[in-house]
Amino acid sequence: MSTPKAYILNPYANQNTNYSSWMPDCPVECKLVDAAIHAWEPPADAGIIITHMHYRWDEISALRSIYESTRIPILILADGILEYRNTWQNPTIAEGSIFQPLIGHKLACIGNSQARHIESWGNSGKCEVTGLPRFDSVFDSEYLPIQKEGPFRLLIATANTPAFDAPQRNRVVQSIEALRKRLEKNGKINGRSIEITWRLTDGLHEELNLPRHLNNSASPIPLSDMVELSDAVITTPSTLYLDSVTKKRPTAILDFNNAPAYINSAWTISAPLHINDVLNELENPPPPKMFYQQTALRDHLEHRGSAKQRIHQLIETMVEIGVKAKTSNQPLQFPAQILKANSREIQAAETDWDTHCLYPNNPVFQNTQVTRLQQELNQAISSARFNELPSELQKKREQLKKKQEHIERQKFQIQQIIESKKKDLENKDRFIDDLVDQMDELLLKKTEIIRRKNEHIESLSAMFHEANAELKSSRARYAEQAIKLNDLKQQIERFAASICKQTSQQRAA
Repeated sequence: MSTPKAYILNPYANQNTNYSSWMPDCPVECKLVDAAIHAWEPPADAGIIITHMHYRWDEISALRSIYESTRIPILILADGILEYRNTWQNPTIAEGSIFQPLIGHKLACIGNSQARHIESWGNSGKCEVTGLPRFDSVFDSEYLPIQKEGPFRLLIATANTPAFDAPQRNRVVQSIEALRKRLEKNGKINGRSIEITWRLTDGLHEELNLPRHLNNSASPIPLSDMVELSDAVITTPSTLYLDSVTKKRPTAILDFNNAPAYINSAWTISAPLHINDVLNELENPPPPKMFYQQTALRDHLEHRGSAKQRIHQLIETMVEIGVKAKTSNQPLQFPAQILKANSREIQAAETDWDTHCLYPNNPVFQNTQVTRLQQELNQAISSARFNELPSELQKKREQLKKKQEHIERQKFQIQQIIESKKKDLENKDRFIDDLVDQMDELLLKKTEIIRRKNEHIESLSAMFHEANAELKSSRARYAEQAIKLNDLKQQIERFAASICKQTSQQRAA
């Protein structure tokens, strides 16, 4: 018999921290299923099926088929907190799809409170409290302390899917707007200035014209880092709440929908009038509320010990039980509790649990005639359209995969272009630096030439002054000699005249 393997019904599990946080060193070899789920047949070495996808028709149909027709254990992973609106008010998910009931043998719950709620939906003995392995590193590491001085750093965030229909989205927008108005009107809390980081999803940044928080490379900062760089957090219902509370940040849940809370927080903002009081307490949290927040965390998220080790133990035990059942040709039977649990109350299904009472406006759940339901189910399954849907879905997934591959190629090409541009810029920078150096040398040479010319001009000017002075002196001497010559000329003329006169007299005599 070949060694049993764990088959992961998620082709992108390596990129999903719900899997990648425990898969690499799992005691059972893990293999990803990248084929269409509806058409996939478990191989002979399938020791366990693991997935978190439990909401869509093809996923549930495939799980149901494996669950009912094989002796292969199925483990479902809870990938985050329960959220009332997602469970009961999400028009994109068929009513009853979220663990009502669980299509599988065990559900890895993140905490005791989640296990109690899901067990009360008719899943008694199926919930195992493991925690979230991706949070192990948070509990095992140091994180930055809260600032008591300087600006009060406040992170305001929304869940990855903040709303499931238009009215819910409008209320999310109203809640963010109410916060922004308060913070714009008064930029201080308890006398401290506020430094706000907005982490909004689903296009809310653009719709509300709010800035995105980026790092030096103009890319989004990881959400976990945003929490650590904040002194308090306000978030719509989200697993982010657990991340924040784990780092001991006072954390408020922003929920203008005012829906029932599966996660109990010390601070809730469900109307504008709550904002001032909550902000003041987040900046200076009362010790009893911080104590409640950290105590409640034990119920929301199991973090005593290693969640990864609990997942590994659960997988290994389920595989062993499956192998024994297959070897002995006996049906699969699991104990109500595989993992040794910390003290918690096991909640049995409520006595009034009945889908036709919980969904009074849904005609599907009002129909209690088993034969009619079987006929309608058979018609739905036999419908050509339903038969085509898995193939269409597979085609869409293949198209999506090709688009992702195309995007990856484009990213690679863009990266190459960026690197090329960087090299060009570096070459241009070097060329400019060389030109600057050459210009500096030329300027130095020009300065030296100008200095020498100035010295030459000064020398010529001195020579000119000397020549000019000499010329003036020569002119003076020439004028003086001219006067003397003129006087001599006059004397000669007088002398000549006297001689002429004497000669004339002599001739006359």
